[in-house]
Amino acid sequence: MVIRKLKYILLGCFCFCACQFATAQETEEENDEGLWNYKRFLLDENGKWSVGTGAIIRNSPFRGEKVSVFPFPIVDYSSKNLFIREMKAGYHIIHVDDPYKGGVFFDTFLGARMRPGDARRKFSIDAGLRAGYQHPFGSVAASFSQDITSASGGKEASVSYSFTFLNKNKNSIIIPRLTVTWQDRKMADYLWGISQETTDKMIANGDEVILSPYTINKSVINYSAGIIHIYKFDDHWNSILGAQVALLDDKIMDNPGIERRLDYSFIVGAAYTF
Repeated sequence: MVIRKLKYILLGCFCFCACQFATAQETEEENDEGLWNYKRFLLDENGKWSVGTGAIIRNSPFRGEKVSVFPFPIVDYSSKNLFIREMKAGYHIIHVDDPYKGGVFFDTFLGARMRPGDARRKFSIDAGLRAGYQHPFGSVAASFSQDITSASGGKEASVSYSFTFLNKNKNSIIIPRLTVTWQDRKMADYLWGISQETTDKMIANGDEVILSPYTINKSVINYSAGIIHIYKFDDHWNSILGAQVALLDDKIMDNPGIERRLDYSFIVGAAYTF
């Protein structure tokens, strides 16, 4: 059956130090120095800091909302065990030693989540675990997270596959990704439902469109597809471009406040590495 449901990945594609393996045909005898040597760069062992700025351009699926632009800072750090990436900070409990042979990885992390919809925008914090297998032919990862801020008290689990393309000049990386995501009732309602508080706020603000309260009382399974492109201008400056497209679960579409099954966003940014 053709995949017909897709779900967006939270802010996750802006990171320019992706943790998948490159598919270039370099050999171990090549120069092992430099940030863009893929053995170090993609194994999170370069010990580099990167800072910059980016923006998420998103067309909310909620009725009456327009295209919004959300600026955010880019902060990225990677070492053998610690990382700050994709609005997450974490620790590599098990990491891959050799990208040519592949291996198992296991991480623990804290991550920020932004709820979709301008009228419902709110941040929460998740704690989670992520494990998988990385290989030159791609990366398969499974993750589980729990909201720890009591914003929803909900849980989320996902499985993803990604593949990394690195050009011969090692100045351009393209990473497509497919993800299947399960959200329990609490998380689904927090992300895609409409509370009475939100409706009251719309009325008080005199919004043109008032979304009626709606509760999602079942778990959902969504699917997503995205792509990220990172381009190196020199030894320090890099640009980040990304796109994410999603189709929402039928239970989410039962909410009359959501007018479009397709949910998509774009990411642009630039970062300086030192």
